[in-house]
Amino acid sequence: MAESKNWVLLRGLARGQGHWGTFPQRMKERFPLDKIELLDLPGNGTRNSEISPLAIVDYVSELRKHCSFSKRAEPFRILSLSLGSMVAVEWMRQFPHEIEKTFLVCTSSKGHSPFYHRFQWANYLKAMSLFGAETEQWEKTILEMVTNNHERRAEELPFLVKHSEKFPVKPMNILRQMKAASQYQFPKEAPGPIHLMGSYGDNLVSPQCTLRIAERWGLEAVMHPWAGHDIPIDDPLWLLEHLL
Repeated sequence: MAESKNWVLLRGLARGQGHWGTFPQRMKERFPLDKIELLDLPGNGTRNSEISPLAIVDYVSELRKHCSFSKRAEPFRILSLSLGSMVAVEWMRQFPHEIEKTFLVCTSSKGHSPFYHRFQWANYLKAMSLFGAETEQWEKTILEMVTNNHERRAEELPFLVKHSEKFPVKPMNILRQMKAASQYQFPKEAPGPIHLMGSYGDNLVSPQCTLRIAERWGLEAVMHPWAGHDIPIDDPLWLLEHLL
């Protein structure tokens, strides 16, 4: 009989647990014995009324207060995307006994890659247009930036819009999260067992960021051939197959 696993899922910049779309349900169907906990970074999703910290280390301390596995001293795995992966790395660095393994998706680090790889130039005008946009246009623009699969984009859009309408993120918190991400640098060595994933179709963060981290840490990165930055939306089945 397969052994059940504990999972924490962490989203990235300005994204809440509802922005996973249908992925958590697909994950439950793929791993029915596993326990899955979705946590929001301070300032995002269900925690949108809070002020986002300016340092990644503070996100870890905040998340541990809300993580049931940490409270029960039960080891767990983390699946994380982008900014969430920076938090996951810092969490593992500080509390290696808590985390069995981290699965990092499309992330980057100061000192490993230049700023214009960590947020590619073509996205600046689109990002600026988000401020003041209606919720549906907000989500459409973000999905255009982070996904390449038009069918999956259309399928997930209504759910994502509904979540953003219920839990809008404050512009101040977006800026604070961007500041935290821009200043965070991964440790020289991997802080524990890590599965590193990226995509050659990522138009938000250069795929070179993932490859550079892999080179520094002596890991082999698994690269999706065409998906955008948001692999859980673009190709959830591919991602699930790499969680084994």
